[in-house]
Amino acid sequence: MEEIKQQLKDFIVDELGVDPDELQFDTPLFGEGIGLDSIDSIEIISFVDETFGVSMNGVDKTNFLSIDTIAAYVADHQ
Repeated sequence: MEEIKQQLKDFIVDELGVDPDELQFDTPLFGEGIGLDSIDSIEIISFVDETFGVSMNGVDKTNFLSIDTIAAYVADHQ
């Protein structure tokens, strides 16, 4: 699961322009966290689908709280 987390972090830093120093695996991604928005969530969904073959369309938002929660969902559904 560490590899999944690192790939997600690299994507968020490289493609969504988040400062790597502000982003830990448990950092909240939306709202009071680093402030990603709904467009960013669509990009994350596409990345997860293309990279890991796991669809996150319609998944409960509790699975999008942090890199940890996204990685756990991916690991459970691969």
